Amino acid sequence: MKKLLFIILIGSQPVFAQQELERANTYFERAFYSDAIPLYEQVLSTNKSQHVLQNLADAYYRTYDMHSAARWYKTLTSRTGKTVDPEYFFKLNQSLKATGKYEEAENALQKYYQNLGDSVSIDKARKDNQYLNAVNAIGDRFIIQNLPLNTPGSEFAAIQIDSNLIYTAASKRNTSLKKRYRWNNQNYLDIYAHPIVKINQHDAFSKSLPGKINTKMHEGTYAITKDRKTIYFTRNNYLRGRKKTDEKKVSNLKIYKAEWIDNRWDNITELPFNSDKYSTEHPALTEDETKLYFASDRPGGFGSFDLYSVNILSKDTYSSPVNLGASINTPRKEQFPFLDEQNNLYFASNGHPGFGLLDIFISKLEFGDYKKPDNLGLPVNSGYDDFAISFHSSKEGYFSSNRPTGKGSDDIYSFRETKPLVIKTEEETTQLASNIPDKTDEGTAPSNEKEDEAIVRKDDKTFIKTEQIHFDYNLWYLRKDVRNRLDIVIRTMNKYPIMKVEVGTHTDNRGNDRYNLELSQKRADSVKEFLVENGISEDRVIAVGYGESKPLVQCPAENDCTEQDHEQNRRCEFIILEWK
Repeated sequence: MKKLLFIILIGSQPVFAQQELERANTYFERAFYSDAIPLYEQVLSTNKSQHVLQNLADAYYRTYDMHSAARWYKTLTSRTGKTVDPEYFFKLNQSLKATGKYEEAENALQKYYQNLGDSVSIDKARKDNQYLNAVNAIGDRFIIQNLPLNTPGSEFAAIQIDSNLIYTAASKRNTSLKKRYRWNNQNYLDIYAHPIVKINQHDAFSKSLPGKINTKMHEGTYAITKDRKTIYFTRNNYLRGRKKTDEKKVSNLKIYKAEWIDNRWDNITELPFNSDKYSTEHPALTEDETKLYFASDRPGGFGSFDLYSVNILSKDTYSSPVNLGASINTPRKEQFPFLDEQNNLYFASNGHPGFGLLDIFISKLEFGDYKKPDNLGLPVNSGYDDFAISFHSSKEGYFSSNRPTGKGSDDIYSFRETKPLVIKTEEETTQLASNIPDKTDEGTAPSNEKEDEAIVRKDDKTFIKTEQIHFDYNLWYLRKDVRNRLDIVIRTMNKYPIMKVEVGTHTDNRGNDRYNLELSQKRADSVKEFLVENGISEDRVIAVGYGESKPLVQCPAENDCTEQDHEQNRRCEFIILEWK
């Protein structure tokens, strides 16, 4: 009998392990990472497959247990080598940085690139590391303080508005019926106000925003107008008591607007550029409140979350979203935009050179364009997520971080800048193609055997100079008379085999914003198609349509410009993203 029982128990173990794995996979697919982790840990005793290792490492990564994430990413990459998705080497690099192992983090990436023979990525990683060393050499640029209102739960995205600090936090409602967010088993997020006069006292003084903003779903990150009558805020896809999800059962984020009516927020409406199929989040207003900036993982971007802007045309009318382009956006995450009084752009990214996970960057606005971003430096940035910066004076403000020295999860910190951001490197790594001298009066660099007449610098960007390439009104195909003007682009890209370019195309201001954005994208796609047909690899060309957002000739009204002026605006430009 004992022998029979032993056989039954042994025989049931594989079945039990399979059931636990199926449960773990279900939790993981539904983003219930805290629930999935212990099940994957149990399964490991009998199953160390690539799938299990990937999901377990990712679950730890997404719940910010970076020591455990690094452990399992190392196991995963050492077992699978070249066959694993490169994303896991990036995550290994990030998790090692978060735990302070910067040299090991760099070695992990370099070893991977060397195994692939990827000299371009090796050189980029070297320059990024040199840049970060220069930022690190500045030392601590800020004095920071963890606010007393922080708790073991999540508090983040604070902005000082009049006499209150408005911020996002895991719900503080004292009810056992409050549903938890099973990504991290915390309460769902709400928006709170805390009196500035009690900024050094605990969160008992924080009150939920009055009105209909906070619900049983997530609310967080906002922008409020100067007259305090309108607020834009992020929420799950939830309106009038109804929750919507995409085909994967995910309730994406959207931006909503509310109005201040009778001392409470009411009349909540959804902004028209949201979608059920992707997220739109983190609204920020320009100083004159004519533009709204936000983050989105909508299709057509550079990858993951990108930053976009829309023009606010009237109370309920907006232009089509415009991607901020390759200077700002990367194949990874760009989120949490903030505009200061000069409309300089601050944002969080894990795609630009950083100290680990999300870092905060500044991109200065010069002559209407945003320059290549700079890392804001220490100790605002760390190995963990640092994000959601705001200013209430030129050198003081708040930022958020989930660094382990805080009170738990995301915390709000105050900061005061004490040193300027002056980055000194042996090589000028904060500009593209930095070895090209400044432009001459004609906008062309002098030519010698290190340089190329077709490559020019203008307004802190590097271009392939062509004869003018214009499009017919309302059409997107390449005219026969301009096709041969693309020969210089093809020759230059063949001369520099690792060169990548952005094909940027534009329209005049006739027609509505959405139509012109779509038209310009068709124009960019047609130029890319021509280059690919003539031997340029598809992955070396990024096609971006800017619509009517960047005119060469200003036309306040359609009739203010001649047809020749309109044709000047219907142009194509070739911005070099990478070439050496």
